[in-house]
Amino acid sequence: MIEALSQAVAEVAQYQKHAFTDPNVTFQSKTHSYDLVSEVDRQSQRRILAAIEQHFPAAGIVAEEDEQDKPSQDGTWFVVDPLDGTANFKAGIPLWAISIGFVREGVVESGMIALPFTGEIFFSQEVTPLIKPLNTLTEAQFYGIDSTFENLQLQGLILKRRQLGAAVPTLLWCCDSRNRQRPRLDFAFMGKGAFWDVCGAIAFLKQMGGALIDETGQDFTECSDVFAILGDLKKLRTYNFCYIASASKKIAHEAYQRYLRPRKIVL
Repeated sequence: MIEALSQAVAEVAQYQKHAFTDPNVTFQSKTHSYDLVSEVDRQSQRRILAAIEQHFPAAGIVAEEDEQDKPSQDGTWFVVDPLDGTANFKAGIPLWAISIGFVREGVVESGMIALPFTGEIFFSQEVTPLIKPLNTLTEAQFYGIDSTFENLQLQGLILKRRQLGAAVPTLLWCCDSRNRQRPRLDFAFMGKGAFWDVCGAIAFLKQMGGALIDETGQDFTECSDVFAILGDLKKLRTYNFCYIASASKKIAHEAYQRYLRPRKIVL
């Protein structure tokens, strides 16, 4: 179903890649100095939403910019992050993403993630469970992290940390295991996230048999109604995702119990 948006997303990705080298693009701060938006974000969202309206006129929409939300008429929803990683985009770092999640009757069913700079588009239904999933957290080699967790001491682990500056690519690398026995990142600790940051990725993690567990202990890959948990559209917009994610459900739960559950994360 979500594949119907492929052409529109590919065109938006090309638009973003061209704009990436445009010195005339300007940026504004939203909630803080590193939370940025540009006309590229807004124009990308307008194009994606127009495609959703064309192919799925009865579907609801939750989109990051300008609160352009639309109630659902048929129990289906598209959750859109038109450009995740605007700070990277502004800094000339070629790592940002487009993310779309599809939700039916409160259940995250599928997702699409595009990396405009490389021209790659990934679909959740195409990923497969890990060939050799980790048995224990101590076997992990690489992990993603953001500023919320930069001072978190992961005692007992000797790992190589990756800070990518964007949640969606970080979560994608937790799922992408093409031509390898394990994904590029074994797990990720992320905070200060919104539903549009994680919705598409939840579908990938779910397909792989993984988990995304927030600080309340809720595993959103097993959630039967995300709207019941997150509340109405207004509450959904303010819900903060502070979470552990991994393509291995066992590793995600072990990391949650060891590091996230016992601590009070200061946001």
